[in-house]
Amino acid sequence: MVKTIAVLTDFSAGSVHATRYAMHMAQKMKAKILLFSLSPVTANRRLKFAGIDEWLQDESAPDNLLVGFCNAMNLLQQQSTFPTAYRPEISYNNESSEMEDIMTSIGNDDQVVLLVTPLLGCEDLSSFIAGDTCSKIIDWASVPVLVIPAGAAIKNYEKIAFVTTLHQQDINAIAWLGELIEVFAADLMVAHLNEDPGDCLKTAAEQTLSRGLYEKTDYGRIYFRSIPDLHPQKDWEWLKANKKTDLLALVQRSREQMTAFFKRGQNIQRTLHLHIPVMILPKMP
Repeated sequence: MVKTIAVLTDFSAGSVHATRYAMHMAQKMKAKILLFSLSPVTANRRLKFAGIDEWLQDESAPDNLLVGFCNAMNLLQQQSTFPTAYRPEISYNNESSEMEDIMTSIGNDDQVVLLVTPLLGCEDLSSFIAGDTCSKIIDWASVPVLVIPAGAAIKNYEKIAFVTTLHQQDINAIAWLGELIEVFAADLMVAHLNEDPGDCLKTAAEQTLSRGLYEKTDYGRIYFRSIPDLHPQKDWEWLKANKKTDLLALVQRSREQMTAFFKRGQNIQRTLHLHIPVMILPKMP
């Protein structure tokens, strides 16, 4: 079965970047790309990209905007890859631009293994994840959701960080990341942000999870870290340990927990933005 990466678009510059990011992943994973238009847009939001001035014959039709976007991404791929390199097939689904219909279509397609989205209508990753649109995407998705900030570098992963809550289901979620680890030959840091390092129960849970990782996974590049998280003013510095993190992953949490986690770098004195992609995995048994 050929795997498919679904990509949500709103025909913004962020959508172009997210699609290019998905194309890079699909090339490494030998997967296909399937584009969806999340909502109709007005004609004056038509993109001019890759030297294409006129994408559409009838620019008032949202369906044609998606066709034009797909054609432009295929052209960009041809211009930016060697003729002998694997080029992911890029197609589109224009049956509906409604969120519920799109998510239903993705859920019914057993070839879709990943959903990629830009920061639809937002400029800040934490604001997008805390918003209604992202919450609906995460709630309805049966596959991991990859959120791509506009400034995220398109590169091979060298280090992936997975934030654990010490639940045993996290091991199953980490198993999904195994393909990315192998495809990109990346390190996986499983991190527990420990707000109470002196708690014996948490220490025991950390040890149990750490043993489970080594017993139930077969990746030589995985390691566990207990990271003291004691400062009132939270930050993202722990992501830079050993080397910078290229992808942050975690299992879906409640909306309140997701909001609190991704706003950890924001307080009265400063705002520390997160500029790397974030993968939110569905809860797994």
